Amino acid sequence: MAALLTPAAVMMLVLAFWRLASDLNAASQFPISNGLFSHWQFWMALAGSLQFCAILLNRYGKALAILQESVDDS
Repeated sequence: MAALLTPAAVMMLVLAFWRLASDLNAASQFPISNGLFSHWQFWMALAGSLQFCAILLNRYGKALAILQESVDDS
């Protein structure tokens, strides 16, 4: 599941930049013109939260490395 969240976060980031570029008249018109999904801030926050969840899931899914105790001979 974590492996699928990173590409989804990238897609959300692309939508955020598309909407921002559309607001600056540097890109074509964004297909969603009104509502919650028409704001670039929403897409940026969604991308950040998806990536954060992917990082958390990757950390949860990997076993902790077993550290060997070092014995210092004094």
